[in-house]
Parts: sequence; structure tokens; C-alpha cells
Amino acid sequence: MLAAMTDDVARLTAALAPLFHELGVDDLHLTKLDAHGVSHDHFAVRGQPWLVRAPKLSQLDLGAEAQMALQVAAFERAAPSGASPRLIATAPVTQALPLGALIVERIEGAAPDGPTHLPAIARALAGIHALPLPEPDARPPIPEPTAPFKALAARAHATFETYLPGAGLSRAATRIVQERMRWLSDFASQHVDPGPVTLCVTDAHPGNFVIRRDGRAVFVDLEKPAYNLPGLDLAHAVIAVAAGWDPTAGMQPDAAARDGFVKAWMAAVPAEIAERTAPLILAARQAVWLRTFGFFLRWRTESQADGPWSATRLGPGAAAHFRRHVEASLDDEAIRSAAEAWTA
Repeated sequence: MLAAMTDDVARLTAALAPLFHELGVDDLHLTKLDAHGVSHDHFAVRGQPWLVRAPKLSQLDLGAEAQMALQVAAFERAAPSGASPRLIATAPVTQALPLGALIVERIEGAAPDGPTHLPAIARALAGIHALPLPEPDARPPIPEPTAPFKALAARAHATFETYLPGAGLSRAATRIVQERMRWLSDFASQHVDPGPVTLCVTDAHPGNFVIRRDGRAVFVDLEKPAYNLPGLDLAHAVIAVAAGWDPTAGMQPDAAARDGFVKAWMAAVPAEIAERTAPLILAARQAVWLRTFGFFLRWRTESQADGPWSATRLGPGAAAHFRRHVEASLDDEAIRSAAEAWTA
């Protein structure tokens, strides 16, 4: 493992040296950070307040060029919010860098420490959600589903079609998942006003935030942006399956913490966004549970094989935590509890 890590650093250093020379750094020294993310490795740059984000895979199954274009747009467009890192430079896709790389501002701070940091996370999301929308023809390459709940239903259905049959769930658990999929499809077809569209981060679990010393939160993992419903981001931050994902910042917010989070967000966004989002918050939680549940099914399968999803690419602590959290989330009782929570 150590030899492989050393080789990774050496290859990346050689590939990035010309770009860093242009940035005024001739003695490039990279340090690989502990791997908590499925999609990227992160490297500190000695003597500079920067990080190198080196992709390992695309969870959206995009090609390398499309994945880079999407992330560049995300960092550039979210930056005015003050709630995301600045993009310093882009290393294009080459033979030496088959997935490219981004050099971004390194945010100093700590991981969220329990639900007390949820209001700060809410305000960070609000800053991104409140950004002015570009004209429709200027929004690509960031996608904008024309029917967000239908798009969620279609993606979840495709994931379940591939991974649910071999998941080993009980009949009762499988029936619950299928019932919730039917609910989402019905809701998507019947819902006329999908709510406001904003720039969304799509992966708003607490582990993707850093808490600065002054208490402000910054979202640091702009990998899967979309012009979508902000309620989906709100759901991802607080539902148990998503909020507990990260090994350092995982949490299980109770009802009071979830309510406080939503109130902090509503106080920080324009009134129209808050008013149109409020009726969709519970529906968004149900939809994001299905999306996250599908991701867990995929991760459990793909992480056991060699390849970009392999758990061996993660730090051993992170891999063990992910396995425990995924297995706990796929347990019959956890699935039943989630289903009961939808009616509360």
C-alpha cells in the first residue's frame, strides 16, 4: 500500500510539474491526504494554500473531459457565494493525467462535529442556492433536469434494476423499496410545480463541509452540481443514510436538529426560494433516500472488485466505516424505520 501511494505521488508530481511551474512553484512537493472520498484523491501542496483534486472515477459515469468541464464550471460558479473553495488552475486530460486534475484553494478548518454545526452547513448551502441563475443557454455543462423528481426516479430505477436483484435483501425490505419507488414515480408524474431551481451541490452530506475557525461552513466537494431543487440538498444533509456516510463527520440528526437546520436555511435564502421549497422538503427526503440507497447498493457490489470503485483505493479506516454504514443502512430494521419516518 505504501509503495503504491508513493508511486501515485511520484506520477502526479511529474505530470503536474509544468503547470505548477507556470504558477510559480518549481519545487513541487505533494503529500497524499487520507482518502475518505470515493471519487477523488486529495494532495496537499507544500508551501501553498492549495489542494490537488485527482479524480478516480465519475459517479455520473461521465467521460474524463466531460467530468472535468462539469467540475470546473461548478467551482467557478459557486465561488461568488463564499461558501466553496476558489479554483486555482486546471490540469487538462492527458496521457499522463487520464482523468485530469484540479488545483483548488485549501480550506483551513475542521470536520463538522455533530448536529451543532448543522445551522452553519445550512447557511453555506443557502449562500450557494441564493446565487443568481445564469440564462438557460449559459447553464451547461451543469445539467438541469426539466422534471427533477422524474429524473431522480429514472436514475434510481436504473440503479435498482442493476443492483437490487443481487442485494440479498429480505422479501419484506425489497417490497418496501419497490413500494417507495412506485411512490416516487407516482409523485413525479402528478406533481405540477417542482419548486424553485437553484445551483445545487447534490452531495451535501456533512463530510463534504469544512468548518472554519470563525464558525462558517464551506462546501468543498463540487463534483456533481446541478441546477435543481434546493430541497434535495437539504435532504442529503440530514437524512440518516446520507448524514452518517463520512467517517470523520458522520452524524445522525434527530428531529429537532433537522428542524433547526431547515429554519437556518430558510432564514438565509430569499423568501421566494424558502416558500416554494417548504412544501417539498419531506418529499425530497424520500427521493434522496432512494437515490442514496441505490448508491449504497452499487458501492457494496463495486467496492468488492478491482477497479475504480474498489475499497482498496480508500484508507482502511474509511473503507471499514463505509462498509459498516452501508450494511447498517441496508438492514431490514433501518429500511422499515426510514419507511415509517416518511409518514411522520
